[in-house]
Amino acid sequence: MSKINTNYWVLRQNYSEKTDQVKMRELNVKHQFIACPWGGWGNARENVINGSYNEHVPHRPGGRLSRGQDRKFVEEMKIGDIVVIAYAKKKECILARIVSDVDYSINTGVYWEDAPDRISLTETGDIPFSPVGRRIEILQSNFVPVFKPNRMSLTKMGQTNIERIKHLL
Repeated sequence: MSKINTNYWVLRQNYSEKTDQVKMRELNVKHQFIACPWGGWGNARENVINGSYNEHVPHRPGGRLSRGQDRKFVEEMKIGDIVVIAYAKKKECILARIVSDVDYSINTGVYWEDAPDRISLTETGDIPFSPVGRRIEILQSNFVPVFKPNRMSLTKMGQTNIERIKHLL
């Protein structure tokens, strides 16, 4: 059963809206972690690590602001919280419980490459994919929510949707 002060989150794992969703899901399941929005690589990741986040200044020219999603991941999410991990163009989500504090360098064993139309996660490369993240306990690996997850990278769930999943915990 969940505690009264448990937060319920929806988290997308789709950096720049172009990350390989199949590979990202495989990594989430294999290594039992979730990655922080804007905490995956480059300057955005450094901004999360040093606590300046990405909500007021874009991490690159023309880049988007995090709207506090990276800060909430680090400062508000906590052990015991429940998270629905959603993937672009996929019905199946992962339902999980947060089981760790923030880890500022998750070892995924893969590398990342940013191409104009896709972020690739590969077995070989030059830049390791070591995102800021948290460890999870997977409660359901093929959870299909009866609600449509929010399109933002990280949001708190509304009470109606919380009630729809509480019986699964």
